[in-house]
Amino acid sequence: MTLSKLGLALIGAGALTAGLAGCGTQSATTAAALATVNKLPVTHKQVTEFVDGTEFMQGTSFPSTKKEKELELKAVVAQVAVNQWVLKHHLTTTKAAKKQAQSIITSDIEAQIGSASELSGLLKQEHLTKAELTAYLTNQVIAESAFEKAAKAVKAPTTKQEEAYYKANKSSFMNSPEDEVSDILVKSKTLAAQILKEAKSGTSFASLAKEYSIASNAKKGGTLGYEDVGTSMGQNLYATLSSMKAGQFGSYHDSKGYYIVWLQATKPATEEAFPKVKSEISADVTQNLDDQAYQSFVKKLEKNDKIQYAKGW
Repeated sequence: MTLSKLGLALIGAGALTAGLAGCGTQSATTAAALATVNKLPVTHKQVTEFVDGTEFMQGTSFPSTKKEKELELKAVVAQVAVNQWVLKHHLTTTKAAKKQAQSIITSDIEAQIGSASELSGLLKQEHLTKAELTAYLTNQVIAESAFEKAAKAVKAPTTKQEEAYYKANKSSFMNSPEDEVSDILVKSKTLAAQILKEAKSGTSFASLAKEYSIASNAKKGGTLGYEDVGTSMGQNLYATLSSMKAGQFGSYHDSKGYYIVWLQATKPATEEAFPKVKSEISADVTQNLDDQAYQSFVKKLEKNDKIQYAKGW
């Protein structure tokens, strides 16, 4: 099971801002219960370990507000109910889930981070142990079994559903605006000012680039072609072009030297046609439908199970 696959359970729980999933197959009778699910206690330690594990896996931190703490507890309670159901109905076993969790750590997490020792060091920084991460992922794998079962009943999205999603999320299916740019790089500030003056007076920018530029694109007349507008083109270049109109020249400098830039043309953001992004939309809609099916499943469990919260919660 890959981390992206595991993410289905994380998304499916949906109780916190970033979406959380299951915890609570282990017994916890040594500490006061914040809640009980079918008489199985949910303790502060369980919630803390669950949140720590989720924050580690998602690379984020949750707020420490009272409302957030309530959401965290509810997320764990919901997933205790889910995991109880999974194990009761033999969709998997704790032993099998733990084996998968260990495989995820070895094959995915350690591979991404670099090594087992590097993972240990990172976990130590986050006040987690490998045993706690394994327990956390074991619970995630168990919850994933429930998610997969709920998703099996979901029908493929219709074209009508996909089109509705496309219309409601058009901003997500836009090509970035583009700028056609050429530049010249020199080491001297004085030379850069001279070249800029010549370019503005009408001298061929390509010929100036071939004569003076020390950049790799000099032989091509300084052309950079069309680039997506944004900081991805480089912060300095982006800032310079932001104040220019097509046909204008500008300049800036950085550690490499002095640049003269020519904004040749611009292309506005364009909408991608529905047929071109249909497969992407279908995947998004399918995920949403799967999530909804899982949420309905969880709510049904919560309604039928005996869930009690401690006084003050």
